[in-house]
Amino acid sequence: MDQPYTKISKPVLARIEVFDRLPDDALLSVAEVSALAGRSIPSVWRDRRTGHIASPVKIGGNATRWRVADVRSYLEGRK
Repeated sequence: MDQPYTKISKPVLARIEVFDRLPDDALLSVAEVSALAGRSIPSVWRDRRTGHIASPVKIGGNATRWRVADVRSYLEGRK
């Protein structure tokens, strides 16, 4: 069983507190998705591999982000 992401940094917490107000095309980090879903970061990547969440957008060398619209769909599917 997954351990919820219990230690949330202040910047991540600030972003997830306004999640409902973010536009669908806003981008979220894996840490933000993890905190919103209550799943570990490796579990979010595992969900990506199994198709439970859409592919992230590559925004740089090692930087990837998920569209808020895709995260909302992912969270709806987890209910």
